This record gives sequence, structure tokens and C-alpha cells, in this order.
Amino acid sequence: MMVFKRKAKNIRKREPVVNRVGRAVKSSVVVKTLKAGIGLISLLIILWGAWHIYNSLLTTSYLAIKEIKVIGNGKLSRTDVLELSSINVGDNLLAISTAEVKNNIKVNPWVAEVHVARHFPDTLSIEIRERKPVAFVNLDSLYFVDEAGVIFKKASMGDDVDLPVITGLTKEDIEEQGSSSEFAVKAVSILHLLAKKRAFELEDLSEINVDRVYGLTLYTMREGTKIEFGSDGFEEKVDRLEKVIQSRNGLGGLEFIGLNYGRGVVVKPGSHKALATNKVEVKVTTRKAQPLTSI
Repeated sequence: MMVFKRKAKNIRKREPVVNRVGRAVKSSVVVKTLKAGIGLISLLIILWGAWHIYNSLLTTSYLAIKEIKVIGNGKLSRTDVLELSSINVGDNLLAISTAEVKNNIKVNPWVAEVHVARHFPDTLSIEIRERKPVAFVNLDSLYFVDEAGVIFKKASMGDDVDLPVITGLTKEDIEEQGSSSEFAVKAVSILHLLAKKRAFELEDLSEINVDRVYGLTLYTMREGTKIEFGSDGFEEKVDRLEKVIQSRNGLGGLEFIGLNYGRGVVVKPGSHKALATNKVEVKVTTRKAQPLTSI
């Protein structure tokens, strides 16, 4: 008699759910996802806290402005500056925009530069550098020219200043280069150089004429002397002019001085009769030009 034995089944015991979940959690993708989620939540909490603190500072009385310092103003009064700034005592120091304050103040043509600084907890400082007019330029009316050759403001009857006048420029000359002109800059450079010389008095300078061909020509007030400078080499030419003035003890009796003739100087005395022309050779020692200090 044959006996058949049932073959045993290979039954594998299913892994517990806890073990399977643990292994899945340990996989790199899940770990990275969890870390990213935790990081994002942490960042949101930090940003919320910072926003809450910032908004609290914008309303706290601790940062209310108690003092506004205005430095460097001369042409503009303190009241003018404060009105332009639109800032008042009691405003929150953190809430104001320093860039906006600067832009508001620079609307005034007399203002060249503005620096605004917060001094916590309750002080704001506004430092101004005003433009210093050194000449007028004659266009459709008289306009002020500053130390950099920038034409910045139309002169009015209330502007009590006595300055030399730059003539020969047109509106087209100005519009080509914004608020300045190559010739206006050259005229101002001559003023810088003359200001360093004792022999020539700037108060006696009446006019600086501009010509695209002949360059710059100066006219004095008392003697009416015409001084031809040309378009370049001003430092050397101012040195030569000073030597001529010193050798003659002034400009008295001179109708014309030509400095645009190589290294020589053409001097023309004034006379009701025949006018003699003398050419004077002058040895020059070139010195570095210094910035204009006062006019």
C-alpha cells in the first residue's frame, strides 16, 4: 500500500507593520522631506517673529524722534530743510526712509549733496553740502554756475551776489551736456587758478567770453583789459599773466594781453593814438592747480 505525504508549504511569516514603517522612515527620500519640512516651518516661525518685532518697533515711543540735527546749511534755513525733508519731531526713527528724505531735500537747486543718518534711539541728522556759485552764465537770463561748472539755478532779484558773467554760451550748449557745459567748466577752472594768485583780483573780473574758435577771453572791470586765454594750458597761462601783472605793478594802461601765442605774451598798451604792440617772453614755472577755496 502506497502512502502519499503532503509536501510542506514554504510559508514566510509576514513582517510586522511597525518594522516596515520604521524601515520606510529611514529611507533617504523620506528623511530629506521631513528635514525640509521642519526647516521650512522653523523659517516661517523666525520670519513671523521678526515681522512681529519690527512692527512693534515701528509703533514704540522709544524710537520717536526727539531731535533733528541740521548741519552745513547756509543759503537754506533750518526751517527750509525740515520742510523739504517732511520729517517732524515725534516721527518713528525706524519708519522713515533716508533715501526719500535725501531726494526731497535735493529738489532745492542750492543743495549739492545730502547725508541722512539715524542715531538710535531718538536722533536724526541731516548734513547738507550747498552749491557755491562762482559765476553767472548769460543765456535767456542770468543763471548761477557752481564750482564744478554746473549751471544750477536762475538768478533772481533777491540774490545779492556780485560775480563775473560767462557770455557766449547758448541753450543748445547746455542741453547737449545736461546742466553743465565744456566751456563753463573751463571758465570755472580759470577762476580756480586765478583765486590762488595774489596779483589778480577776482573782484575786478567782469566777464568771461566763450568762443568755439578762439576759446576763452577775460575782461576786467576797472581797466577794461582784454585777456585772451584760448582753450587750453590755463595753468601755465595764469602763471604768465601773474608775471606780467607783477612786472607792471597792475593792469593799468593795458588794453590787451594775449596768452594764446606759444610761450610768449602779447601786451598791447591802451592809447588814443597809435597803439604799439610788444611781445614779451616769459619763463614759466608750472605748479599744480589747487582747488578754489573762496571767491
